[in-house]
Amino acid sequence: MTKILIIDDHPVVREGMAAMLENESDFKVVCAAQSGAEAVEYIKHKGAPSIVISDIRMPGMDGFETLEKMKRFVPDIRVLMLAGMPLKAEEERAREAGARGYLPKSIDWERLVSAIRLAADGGEFLSDDFDEAKPGPLSAREMDILKYVAQGKTHEEIGIIHDISAETVRTHMKSILRKLDSTNAPAAVSRAYELGILRA
Repeated sequence: MTKILIIDDHPVVREGMAAMLENESDFKVVCAAQSGAEAVEYIKHKGAPSIVISDIRMPGMDGFETLEKMKRFVPDIRVLMLAGMPLKAEEERAREAGARGYLPKSIDWERLVSAIRLAADGGEFLSDDFDEAKPGPLSAREMDILKYVAQGKTHEEIGIIHDISAETVRTHMKSILRKLDSTNAPAAVSRAYELGILRA
């Protein structure tokens, strides 16, 4: 029996994944934690499951810090990391940190189940979904601008904060919309929350 610990701060994602995994005859979800801290406490007191499935972008303790702290109690713990918006550099960091896999949250169910079984058996499952032809990840400036847009600030206000023109802010927003496949600013903000790029 493959014992699974899920970590995700979004209740719908966490509970939905737990319910679906329980439908697999050889899977048992032993804990569905809402934070890295809760997961570390579980492992500290009850030991390691067969596999941990962890969101990366979480408030407080992110997936990498969670993995580091879990390894203090179980050095060879097996962890699959999930990302709303997969980044090649992040995958490399996950590999270096000792994760058994790095996968997009959009992965189809059969591949996720295969990844869980493989990682639980000691193998590795690293994403092959990265396409360099696709728009790249948001830059630090774009992330900053998107955060201010989410706060309701205008292009002019953001321009004053960064000492750039409102037109330059608009240019950055066009790039943000393209990268997030959105038609307007509210849709981009909504998409960023959905992907875990922005947090409430």
